[in-house]
Amino acid sequence: MDMEGQPWYRRPQRVAAVICALIGGLLIAFGPEARAMWWTEEAATAEAFAVEAMPTPTVAPLVVYVSGAVVAPDVYRLAPGARVVDALQAAGGLVELADVSGINLAAQVRDGEHIRVPYAGEAVAPAAASEQSGLINLNRASAAELEELPGIGATLAARIIERRETKGPYQRVEELREVTGIGEKLFTQIASLVTVGP
Repeated sequence: MDMEGQPWYRRPQRVAAVICALIGGLLIAFGPEARAMWWTEEAATAEAFAVEAMPTPTVAPLVVYVSGAVVAPDVYRLAPGARVVDALQAAGGLVELADVSGINLAAQVRDGEHIRVPYAGEAVAPAAASEQSGLINLNRASAAELEELPGIGATLAARIIERRETKGPYQRVEELREVTGIGEKLFTQIASLVTVGP
């Protein structure tokens, strides 16, 4: 008991002082660790939110044209990494008279490729092999096929055909430079996508 005859714990002012002293001691002893823990949790939460907020990159599908001895010749969209066999399955499979002996079914499909399946007994020109590799034969391609090339519209496709009809078949891919409207930049874009043949 104190001098006034009352225990200290019955005096509100002293109880408050003791509580404040205890809280102050706890803050001094554990404050830095608690603060560090709070910052770590907040950083982890912010990092998780940033990861969730980042958009997932989308991969463009491959667009290929399947024709010839298939059930449904058409243009199809395939997943990246698809094989020729996947393209044929997308086209409904092969018809009864299809001849795939000259086609590599395990080859990877390239965007913009034209896959043509010949019929049994059909004479396949050497140029067809280049077409199945994705290259367009400048001496056999139609205007529509030429327009599949980047930067080649109806006008330039017509000029490419006109050049081969007036001056003879292309002997080298570089002769495309002779076509009006095909500059060095456009030639560089399409040179690796075309070939010459009979």
